[in-house]
Amino acid sequence: MKADGLKSKIDNTFDVELNSGNSISLLKTSVIYGANASGKSNFIKAFLAFTWLIKNSSKFDLDKNNINCYEPYELDVSSENSPVNFKIIFIIESVKYDYEISFVKNAILFEKLDFSPKGQIANLFERKIIVEEEFDLIDLGKSLIDKKIPKKVFKNQLYLSKFGVDIPHEQLTAVYKYLSNINVWNAADKFSISELSNEVSKFISQPENKKLKNRLSKLIKISDTKIENINSKELKKEDFQLPDELPDEIVDRFFENNKIRTFSYHKMFDGKKEVGLKEFDFNKKESAGTKVLFAIGGKILQTLEKGGVIIFDELDNSLHPKLCKFLVRLFNSKISNPRNAQLIFATHEVTLLDKDVFRKDQIWFSQKDKFGSSELFCANEFEGVRDNTNFELWYRTGKFGGNPKIKEIEFIYE
Repeated sequence: MKADGLKSKIDNTFDVELNSGNSISLLKTSVIYGANASGKSNFIKAFLAFTWLIKNSSKFDLDKNNINCYEPYELDVSSENSPVNFKIIFIIESVKYDYEISFVKNAILFEKLDFSPKGQIANLFERKIIVEEEFDLIDLGKSLIDKKIPKKVFKNQLYLSKFGVDIPHEQLTAVYKYLSNINVWNAADKFSISELSNEVSKFISQPENKKLKNRLSKLIKISDTKIENINSKELKKEDFQLPDELPDEIVDRFFENNKIRTFSYHKMFDGKKEVGLKEFDFNKKESAGTKVLFAIGGKILQTLEKGGVIIFDELDNSLHPKLCKFLVRLFNSKISNPRNAQLIFATHEVTLLDKDVFRKDQIWFSQKDKFGSSELFCANEFEGVRDNTNFELWYRTGKFGGNPKIKEIEFIYE
């Protein structure tokens, strides 16, 4: 998400003043293209695995110590049991951080957090592996404030994970919150969209979020869904017709999971005369595309309001390309994105490759080599690419690579 020194589409970037006195220019959006099985989804799943491990490893049982997100490269015998490595560089309140981990099936092998408060890199903590023990030791850096914290961690747990659950710490909890709040969603997965839809419904049902609810209503209305308004509200137990013989605990659990219901409102007519609005159960009556728009649009508006990073696989799923393009533009606008939220997404929809929407440093491609290993490369790495280049034409004609190489009919039916 680091911007090149381009002068075009300045609204697509924002500058961060660092405590060192320097500044860095970052991108608000980036898009990833590539053939099926080229590695786009794996790149996004890496974010999901990384954040999942940070949020959950503090709860790992020592006796059931498998790290479920461990997925080594399995197409080379020399790496079938090799460590998985993640490294991320990010900025919190004008300070640059560098966090790196390495792990295998049942243990963290490396963990280190550095930061640069005044331009020079300083260490906050680093994990020391203790082979003969069930735990590892942590070396606390000189720049870490408040060192009265535990310095031991079980082998299958990230040390950073402790500071979002067990131990409050001014520096480390801030890092935990930033990384764990990176949102990763698969727009093509029905369960993921359902989960996201429930989250959005609960959010807009709260009176203090009325402004965002109204924005989401407007977004759905201008998308030509014929919906005039949406609303989420909490139902009562008597609103549900459940069998009398159901145990109370099942009834309570069902009610807790379903008490928030979203409704849509359409114009009602008598002939050609408008006579009011009719209320519909949103999940029962609206189209799949409208449900996806509600979930994705609601989460995007929430991210724009609060700031942060949101990542989508297959953002275009069930959405019209013009609508996808509009959602991307929301991030590039200073009006709708005052907190400089960032969007990363993968898609197959080539019409989004619009030179009026993206700069060349915002466009990425994934491709597998002959060994089955994926790599990402940026459009600005290609000679002759300018910001007024017809990106869509270049991609369609294979100049960027990242396109499927489909075998001929004769090869399939020989």
